[in-house]
Amino acid sequence: MNNGHMTLNKTQYHHGDLASAFMDAAIKRIAQQGVEKLSLRAVARDLGVSQTAPYRHFNDKTHLLTLLAQQGFARLAQATMDAASEYGEDTFRALMALGMAYLEFAQKHPEHYRLMFGGMVKRDCHDEALIKTSMTAFDVILQQASYGVERGDLIQQDPLLLARSCWAKVHGIAMLMIDGFYDQNTPQEQQRLLEDMLWINLRGISAQLLPHSPSPLKSV
Repeated sequence: MNNGHMTLNKTQYHHGDLASAFMDAAIKRIAQQGVEKLSLRAVARDLGVSQTAPYRHFNDKTHLLTLLAQQGFARLAQATMDAASEYGEDTFRALMALGMAYLEFAQKHPEHYRLMFGGMVKRDCHDEALIKTSMTAFDVILQQASYGVERGDLIQQDPLLLARSCWAKVHGIAMLMIDGFYDQNTPQEQQRLLEDMLWINLRGISAQLLPHSPSPLKSV
């Protein structure tokens, strides 16, 4: 102890590990008590470090939330990009895989997802890194929409409009899912329901006559 505060555990949090540990602990605390009650001091207590230690990495609570949102968008972009890349030039299966990866991210990381889209981090903020990272996540959808239009697989509309339509659909499903609206279904039923809803959206923007149900995706 030093002046009433616990000192930083240098063995456990060396080489900048504290910043990563702090962000993980913040997400856990948000899950337990909500964003409003989050404080740097509370998370510092959770980690057993001094009350001043967080300020070596974060200016304030807003800075921490912004970095958490940025982290979430980066992970979402990577997950959807990896999923779509499994299907090469197969527009519809790539978009289906992308959509399911998006929903899986929201399901596995609901607190992170709510933070990214819940209004706690303002969209009009001037944090260029956050803006760029959030657009990277959207650009994965936009790229697939652009490819689909170029190949003649999707209707001849502005790819930006198609991408926004797809994002609105998958985001709405994600929010309903993490709010528990599909909890009455078994995991298998929910999986099929999510696939069918995404497929209906794709049928609406397809330039081709697609079957009523999607073909199975590759096992993860």
